[in-house]
Amino acid sequence: MTMFRLISAVLISVVTPFILVSAADAQAPGVADRCFGCHTEDGVTDNPNIPTIAGVGDFYIENQLTIFAEKARPCITDFLPEGEVVNKCALIGALSESQRAALVEYFAGLDFEPFEQPVDAALAERGAVIHAENCERCHTENGTVSMDDSAILAGQPKQYLARQLRNFRAGKRWQLESMAAEIEDLEDDDIDALVNFYAGVAQ
Repeated sequence: MTMFRLISAVLISVVTPFILVSAADAQAPGVADRCFGCHTEDGVTDNPNIPTIAGVGDFYIENQLTIFAEKARPCITDFLPEGEVVNKCALIGALSESQRAALVEYFAGLDFEPFEQPVDAALAERGAVIHAENCERCHTENGTVSMDDSAILAGQPKQYLARQLRNFRAGKRWQLESMAAEIEDLEDDDIDALVNFYAGVAQ
């Protein structure tokens, strides 16, 4: 079992049970300030290149923090509106275990909201078939729930999802062997179909 599939004993003891709340009701930890430039205070994206991280699951968020810290996915964010460039691997790698645990608890406890975007109905119909054949075993209920290290896909920005799927296909981002086997043969038009399906599911 890889390190990316386990939350450390420290985090298990630090992260406490939570209920989903709005950003207005949640108390953001001080360390979250460094995240708000990309992810906003409520964790809901307004940028098609950036995912929503609110309510996507504590295990998944911690997994991604670990993957960034280990430089096991692309580190550089260079598509912010002001042209700022952020090295997320360096940023997250500098955090302590308790700081990472605080981020996990805060963002996982917020409400997920789907990104508003157009959907190509024909592509979405084709994407539904691809999802059922390749993705549903892990990304259950049409990608609408987060379980363990499976992300919420429905309602994430199409542009972000397409880039990440291409990163997975190219081996630029750590993934389970089971996922690599499903994604390695996807063509660009298959990816376009999938992201339209996930966008449509959330509407």
